[in-house]
Amino acid sequence: MNKSLSLLTIFVLLVFISIIYNPLEAIANEGIYNFQQGAVQGTVTNEAGQEMPGVNIAFPQLNRGTVSKADGSYRVGNIRKGTYVLTFSFIGYQSVNREVTIKADETTTLNVTLEPRLIQSETITVTGTPYASDPLTTPADVDVLSGDAKFSKQQTSLGSSLDDLAGVSSISTGSQMGKPVIRGLSGSQVRVLDDGVAMDYQQYGVRHGPNVDPFTSERIEVVRGAASVQYGSDALGGAVNVISNSIPDALDREAFITGQLLSDYSTNNRELAGGIHLEGANAGWGYTGTLIRRSAGNMTAPDIPTFTETNNTEAPKFSGELDHTDYDQLNGSIGVGYTGSFGQVSAEYSRWSNEHNFLLPDGMGLGQNLENDVIQLKGNINLGNNFILNPKFTFSENLRQSNPGDANAGPRSELPEEGFAHLDILLQSYSAKTELEHPSVGPFRGTLGIEYTYQDQETRGVEPLVPSATVTNFATFLFEKAELGKLTISTGFRFDARTHEAEPNEALNLPDISSGETSNVLDQEYYEFSGSLGATYQFNEQMAIAANIGRGFRAPSLFNLHVDGIHGGVAAYQVGNPFLDSERSLNTDLSLRWRSETVTAKITAYRNVIRNYIFLVNSGEFSDGGQGPPILESVQGDARLFGANANFEAQLNNWLQVNGTFETVTGENIEDDIQRVDKLPLLPPTKFSAGIKLVQNKIGFFESPFLSIQVNHTLSKDAAGRYEPFWQFGNAPQFSDFGVASTDSYTLLNATLGVELPIWSRPVSVQISARNLFNEAYRNFLDTYKGYALSPGRNISFRVKVPFTIL
Repeated sequence: MNKSLSLLTIFVLLVFISIIYNPLEAIANEGIYNFQQGAVQGTVTNEAGQEMPGVNIAFPQLNRGTVSKADGSYRVGNIRKGTYVLTFSFIGYQSVNREVTIKADETTTLNVTLEPRLIQSETITVTGTPYASDPLTTPADVDVLSGDAKFSKQQTSLGSSLDDLAGVSSISTGSQMGKPVIRGLSGSQVRVLDDGVAMDYQQYGVRHGPNVDPFTSERIEVVRGAASVQYGSDALGGAVNVISNSIPDALDREAFITGQLLSDYSTNNRELAGGIHLEGANAGWGYTGTLIRRSAGNMTAPDIPTFTETNNTEAPKFSGELDHTDYDQLNGSIGVGYTGSFGQVSAEYSRWSNEHNFLLPDGMGLGQNLENDVIQLKGNINLGNNFILNPKFTFSENLRQSNPGDANAGPRSELPEEGFAHLDILLQSYSAKTELEHPSVGPFRGTLGIEYTYQDQETRGVEPLVPSATVTNFATFLFEKAELGKLTISTGFRFDARTHEAEPNEALNLPDISSGETSNVLDQEYYEFSGSLGATYQFNEQMAIAANIGRGFRAPSLFNLHVDGIHGGVAAYQVGNPFLDSERSLNTDLSLRWRSETVTAKITAYRNVIRNYIFLVNSGEFSDGGQGPPILESVQGDARLFGANANFEAQLNNWLQVNGTFETVTGENIEDDIQRVDKLPLLPPTKFSAGIKLVQNKIGFFESPFLSIQVNHTLSKDAAGRYEPFWQFGNAPQFSDFGVASTDSYTLLNATLGVELPIWSRPVSVQISARNLFNEAYRNFLDTYKGYALSPGRNISFRVKVPFTIL
């Protein structure tokens, strides 16, 4: 996107909000619309009865909130009458939810006592549910990464930041690229969301990770299982909702500026990161801004003898420092909003840019430039009587530029500063989505929504790979939830109408339409229904059981339909199929959950049957008369997945915690017509972890010190034959000497030491982490470099967070 245009657009949006909503607020306050308002106030104390300042207090449904004052008191006013959930959270204490009824022209008093809890658990989730709900009783299987846990676990890529969650893995290419795998599904089968709006980052390639920097978000929520009812196509296996930093509410607090500085250094690739986050509010206006710069050198694998040195077929082709694995990123966001008794309206602009190299099997570097710009307008409008309107308009522009692959590959230094790259694809997306949260109708309460998306993909450059095309999608959905004592029921349905229109391109070898199979192979239409039904039964305050059944779908992408050319990122010539049908899944799962003062645990088993599963199969042939890369073709059949995941965390005493995770998934092809192999590709190996965490409130000068030690064990994994994207390594003549497609088992040791230093108005957080502490030589099955290089060796990272407040 043109930077001047971006700044001009932001300026126009701010002026628009100022002109439109200030008068709207004045009209509402004068009572022209006769909106009846009230307030809630109270005091927050601890178990000893001491007042607690700085407690975060929020209405998640309304995007409203405040913090408790020095005497523990709080007040939130100008709330339209209705019944809402109010949350209280503070580090080191268990978050609590309280339902509060706001009455017209009255102030409700609600006093709350928080209990110390070293094991933190989220009590509110907004993803995979019709409104903000408790994860313990929400039928959907949801995990949340926020606060201190997010600070500790966030990495450069979204996938690696979530890799420690049970049932979630990451397809990685170095540290800068990682795409989430949920219950064995990935890529276009997992929907990544930006504040509930679908992102499109041209995710058709194995190495095409989400264009997201976790540092620029406030929290990340992961929903496992079919989520098409809320999020449409691509949410076949689950969804990852990246929730941006909220706009502060200034109605019930004094003017302020708060923020944090982040510094991070990693020894493995000499990555240096520096970031700043600011937020503030005054007179109804609030703002937030984040900027982070990352610069990294080459990745380092364990330095062991290579194949050329030993002639050992199990040795990698490259070891030690891996050339052409460096990158530079500059990512950030800025948002502004206005909060009044009517609710909140806001505008946000975010940008993610990454210029990097990929190491290719021949040792050359493939240079790429990726850019993603997003402008989002959104509102949270309290219409009164528990009617809440959430309109969103999003414009995004995604640019993918790449040098040629194979023998003509060039590093990123050869990317053109002006004009088009060898591969140059620009995708512009417009999305308008409106959700209306309604009050109870009988036992049900939920959300009605409509969504319209228009995408324009322009193929430029020498290598077209896919034709230029447009995609339109209209959807309507209803998602409801009923709380019947100990039983919670969630149900919903959705209808999508989708069209693809591609432009003719003589450079692409599209199917011959003269055969009469179709009048036009460039146009497709899809009409899909999705539905879900889930239930949770809460035996007591600690224990619940949940079951879900859901129908999801994924329409074939433009890449699945029309790709024709060398895809340098996977060292293959790929061929699409314009006659593909939508993938349709029937997902069922059952989970048992426990949450108490000392233990949190969950175990889930699932089954997913997918009709018309799209396989990218290695034909066994090579392009360019047998001299070029292998040919991969899109085929379609039925598939079935089974799996289970579990996690637990327990506080054995006031200084010792233990934790563990487990994940396994198997998948098989059940289509008789394509019985070339039986297994499904890109399934994560069975893995489990166990860890301990030593914690103290204070040791001398240091506050909240902890030491965590984690052991991760991953079992061996066989490739799914010709379905595996990198099957050619170890199964083709030019790779037979050194390449591998299957991987052996391995065990890694990770450790983190963290403290808080009371040298500032707010404590400074310092962490030292070690991943692969013993520098184990191994290959991760989902590492796209596994065919010719080892996975990363030892990495020591130093991370500092400096929070600050300016009154």
